[in-house]
Amino acid sequence: MTRILQISDLHIMPEEQLFKGTIDTAAALRKILSGLAGLLPAIGPVERLVISGDLTETGCEGAYDHLRAIMAEAPLPWCAIPGNHDSREAVRAVVAQDELMPDEGPINWREDLDGITILGLDTLVEGVAHGAVSDATLEWLEVTLRDLRHRPVLIFMHHPPIDTGISAMDAIGLTPNPRFEDLLRDHDGPVQIACGHIHRMITGQFAGRQVTVAPGTSHAVGLDLQTRAGIKFIPRHSGAILHDIGDKCLTRLISSDDFC
Repeated sequence: MTRILQISDLHIMPEEQLFKGTIDTAAALRKILSGLAGLLPAIGPVERLVISGDLTETGCEGAYDHLRAIMAEAPLPWCAIPGNHDSREAVRAVVAQDELMPDEGPINWREDLDGITILGLDTLVEGVAHGAVSDATLEWLEVTLRDLRHRPVLIFMHHPPIDTGISAMDAIGLTPNPRFEDLLRDHDGPVQIACGHIHRMITGQFAGRQVTVAPGTSHAVGLDLQTRAGIKFIPRHSGAILHDIGDKCLTRLISSDDFC
């Protein structure tokens, strides 16, 4: 059994700045990292921590410097994919010490672990909020999946490939791509998809595969399923996901209430 921790949507600001002027995303991330470190003896061994996008809110150098300092406290080796609030090159630089990161182009990466391969897929379209799977990423994914026949795969991407019913977030979701769906549907091994962006745990199905959306580390998007609803933020609504991959695949929500 291989265990992977996922956190998402950190929205770190430059030092001494608050998200929307009210939410201390840095303090929230430190609380999550400390809580996960304290929980590791009970849930371990855990192989890796993956951040599924929106590492910062502003995408500026000061925010990534702040993030780098905080993530020095991470209790596990970590890697990341960019979200719509990120700068691709800044994400590449902040985790440049990781041999998984490509030197250029989309931030797509692969790591082979015991009994499972985890993939990072870049859905960032810089300058806009919605996401897309580019032709370059599709070509990389096609070649990679061909090499992973029959092997369990856990794919991390920021934008979920499903509608969530939260209309304001779905409007800035992943652009539909039939080729992406066909690649996942036709793969002859187990595949799960882990995402962020929505700031809530949501599960669904895409191309016959399970999709799990992770909560954020500092705040949630309000659960409003009305058609024209706007976006409301709920502070201190946070958590992480524990993916347990083996003969049976389990996905567990970790909330701040789990931290002693």
